[in-house]
Amino acid sequence: MLHARIDQLLDAAHAKGFKVNITTNGTLIKKNREKLLGKPALRQINFSLHSFDGHEGSENREKYLGDILEFVRDSRENNTIISYRLWNLQQDQVSDLVQRRNRETLEILENEYNLDFKIEEKVQPGKGIKIAPNVFLNQDHEFQWPSLQAPEDDGKGFCHALRSQAAILVDGTVVPCCLDGEGVINLGNVNKTPFSEIIESERANALYDGFTRREAVEEMCRKCGYRQRFGV
Repeated sequence: MLHARIDQLLDAAHAKGFKVNITTNGTLIKKNREKLLGKPALRQINFSLHSFDGHEGSENREKYLGDILEFVRDSRENNTIISYRLWNLQQDQVSDLVQRRNRETLEILENEYNLDFKIEEKVQPGKGIKIAPNVFLNQDHEFQWPSLQAPEDDGKGFCHALRSQAAILVDGTVVPCCLDGEGVINLGNVNKTPFSEIIESERANALYDGFTRREAVEEMCRKCGYRQRFGV
């Protein structure tokens, strides 16, 4: 949502026959609503609602959710799929604070969609539920964001990096996934080398083959909790 030409990017995607999924915390959705509404390329938007409580400056939950809900009401006219995400559950037991914050968020959603049940009674970690036509809610466990300063484990696990996903940063740097926003695993730059060559490079193949063996060969990957979602 920070990109000044996101509307033009969506138009370019449509011209090439691409469908676009956007994942956002939603804080800029009111500012950019007119750049998104009615765009035929826009297939789905994922709203990471857990980001509100993860940001120290967050104060007005009702306004934050109100701006998102207003956008969603209008976007559904174009059959855009909406996924609300609450990925802040703990592996053992949810703390009272997290539970209370989630209840406040879920209550607003329950009122918006006139639900006659509490969402917690239906949803299971890792699985979504449909709460309205084209509108879903997904809850899952919190995971450790990758960082070279984070502790390293045995590296066991699996990831879809370079198997069904990759990411290109604003300067053209290609990385295995969107969690590597600083370009630590720099595979090359699309402004200098064709993408097809970059993902067939020695480093890229080593990462791919490592996850085929259920092993993380990159230090950054060994310090990422997301791969543990897929088991060992």
